[in-house]
Amino acid sequence: MSHSPFCRAKREARLLARMPNVPRTVAGAVAAAVIDGTLRGRGVPAALERFHAALAAAGRTPETATTADFAAAATSRTGHRTFIAALDRFDPSVPLAPARALTREWDRWLNARYNAKPRQERQSTRIALMPEDWPEAWRKALPLLDRTVRRGETVYRPLKGKTRAAVIAAVGTCAVARTWAAERGIEIGEAFSEDLAEVLLRFTLVERAISPRSAADYVERIEGFGYRARLFDRPAAEAFAAIRGQLRAEAAEVTPGKRTKIRTFARSFDLADILHAAVRHAEAAMKCRGDSAQAERQRRKAVVFALLVNGSDRQGDLSRFRIGREIRRTDEGDWELDFRQAKTRRKKEIGALWPFTGRLLDAHVLGDRPAWQIADRVAELDGMNLLSLAPESFDTYHPTALLKEEFGISGHLVRTLITNLLRTEEPDAAWAAQALLGHSHRFSQRAYQTDFRVSASVKAWQTSIEKIARRVS
Repeated sequence: MSHSPFCRAKREARLLARMPNVPRTVAGAVAAAVIDGTLRGRGVPAALERFHAALAAAGRTPETATTADFAAAATSRTGHRTFIAALDRFDPSVPLAPARALTREWDRWLNARYNAKPRQERQSTRIALMPEDWPEAWRKALPLLDRTVRRGETVYRPLKGKTRAAVIAAVGTCAVARTWAAERGIEIGEAFSEDLAEVLLRFTLVERAISPRSAADYVERIEGFGYRARLFDRPAAEAFAAIRGQLRAEAAEVTPGKRTKIRTFARSFDLADILHAAVRHAEAAMKCRGDSAQAERQRRKAVVFALLVNGSDRQGDLSRFRIGREIRRTDEGDWELDFRQAKTRRKKEIGALWPFTGRLLDAHVLGDRPAWQIADRVAELDGMNLLSLAPESFDTYHPTALLKEEFGISGHLVRTLITNLLRTEEPDAAWAAQALLGHSHRFSQRAYQTDFRVSASVKAWQTSIEKIARRVS
């Protein structure tokens, strides 16, 4: 519907009068859209006024708006979405990243209210018996997992975390197999025996339909436990070893191995493509609305890809990095890693990350905030998880999930690709591979190389990988 010039001027004046704290160019554009009927949703002028009035009262500029400022502008999910869309359209200079937490909370509220599903009782998939239900000889051996045990030439180190839990689960599954056999009239003694090996094989493959690869892992963990506790005699040891070898061979025929996956990846990609993808996702995030989940995920993906290549870290460690703890930003603007690896408990320090990686980390931390806020933002996030930018972290395998979406490989294979590149470019730099990958053992007879040689090897590696960074830029 068209309006006469006089009528339009009066309406525009009334609208502008309702937005005294809104910048005139923004208020004028909003008023024109309201009059022309091109502004969707109601309450935009009032929301903008509340937003800018709160900023003016606090003496802050729109570039420094906080989550609380966005929360004060709208009191409903519809109002919030309309207000954010109006800022994105009429005042794109306002960073929307601080509103991300508020947008997420409104979405959760909506899902909880309208998409709630009836709660279903969860069926436990655990089959392993707990140690208190194991045979007495097995139960007495459990403390041996927590200390160093020497058996002849072999030294078994204490187990921690997931490794210890995996061994207990495997032995618990073996205890279930023993009980399963007893229910069918087959009595198995407490010692690890050939009969126990056969029962375990049948129970895992036939009764539980476990894959050969997983069954082989179970057998290997049970072997380690049995050797620590001296529960094996020679025939039993040979039976378990033969079954493990058989399962490994069968698994190799069913699933592609590491080398096959790497060859498949290498036909179409190389390490540089992972860095190219990091750049692509960082640029895609810049085209998304600042408070959107898509922008947040794109920036996180860029950081994960860059760190997997730059730091060569295990995905479990990468998932746990905390800002100001395992990963820090120096006063000079460099990002550095300094942490103790979960698997080996060894310290890992590789110095400053590439400037390329540092820029992606800055963008991830800032969102769409201006660059001059980086120091305040890092201080604000001190102690927060790097990937989630929150106290809680993502799943351990989140980095691999992101990498598989793009390339179909796991984060661990990136470490293998880096080792291959280092071996090709610098065949004498075995120590560099040990330093970068965080291996706890030393390579071949070079254990007595000097610290100077170690430093030279790491420098040689960095020189090689910088070639990839130059290709990306």
